[in-house]
Amino acid sequence: MARYQKPVPLNLNADDVWASACMAQRLNQGYIKVSEDAPAGQTNRNLVTKFLADTTQITDEDREQGKLVRKFYQAYTFKILKGIKLSEFDNLAMLLSNRDTIDTNYDVAVITSLPSGYERGMKRQTVDQRIAFAKGGLIGRVGDKMSPTIEVLKSFYSQQWNTNYITGITSDDQVLFFAFKQPLEVGKMYDLYGTVKAHRDNVTQLNRVKVLSVV
Repeated sequence: MARYQKPVPLNLNADDVWASACMAQRLNQGYIKVSEDAPAGQTNRNLVTKFLADTTQITDEDREQGKLVRKFYQAYTFKILKGIKLSEFDNLAMLLSNRDTIDTNYDVAVITSLPSGYERGMKRQTVDQRIAFAKGGLIGRVGDKMSPTIEVLKSFYSQQWNTNYITGITSDDQVLFFAFKQPLEVGKMYDLYGTVKAHRDNVTQLNRVKVLSVV
């Protein structure tokens, strides 16, 4: 019977791993995970392995991006200090971002997926900032009928209520919120018709909304 051999520990420079992950994300224009349908040799994980074998391929641009992504997850430490409970995966991402050496293939695989999470996180931050700093104020009075044009910023589906909750913003920097049965695509513009239901925290809530057209 063959003797079990423990995997040889890795001793990789963390900056190289984070930079390689960002380079793979950039070249693939997203995160391609290992699967039967993935192009041979073109998953992000395979590209990272290639770049780590020859770190001279890693560009200065990707090294700088790697530092930004790493700092993003290091900042999760402040969430813990504020009493926010992290998911198991986010906690691992935070721990990895604070290590100078990466020593397992599993950790390399996790870091490979993190630039994608960083991009999603930055988009959420941008959207939240647009909502928080909207200067347009409230629209109309409760009961008023109106036909605003909005850019959809958020679209959340609630299984409990079987509806989509939409947050959008007008060209006058006014934030609107409403429920809608069909999903609306984030980033697209829509002409609406609805009734003002309430005003809350600089947000105008609409009721009985109809989508008139996609702009």
